[in-house]
Parts: sequence; C-alpha cells; structure tokens
Amino acid sequence: MKFFKSVSMEMHRVTWPTFSENTRNTGIVLGTSIFFALFFGGVDWLLQQGIMFLSK
Repeated sequence: MKFFKSVSMEMHRVTWPTFSENTRNTGIVLGTSIFFALFFGGVDWLLQQGIMFLSK
C-alpha cells in the first residue's frame, strides 16, 4: 500500500500539459508522420522505378 500512496503523491506533483500544448504536439506528430510517410513512399517508388528500368 505504501507504493500506491507514493505513486499517488507523485502523480499530484506532475505538471500536466494544457489543452493547447496537447493540440500543438498532436499536430506536430501528425505532420511529421505524414511527411515521413510521403518521403519514404517517394523513395520506395523511385527505387522501384529504377529497378524496373534496370531489369528491362
């Protein structure tokens, strides 16, 4: 029980992010994910085209 009491006390000391901080961070994560998905998709497509060109 001492463990749970100390966890509860520690959770009250945490500085939780505000709604606007969460919204901004979510946008950053989504934007970065979309960027890398498009980037790696483009690299994959270019490599595929190059391999197909060389195999003809």
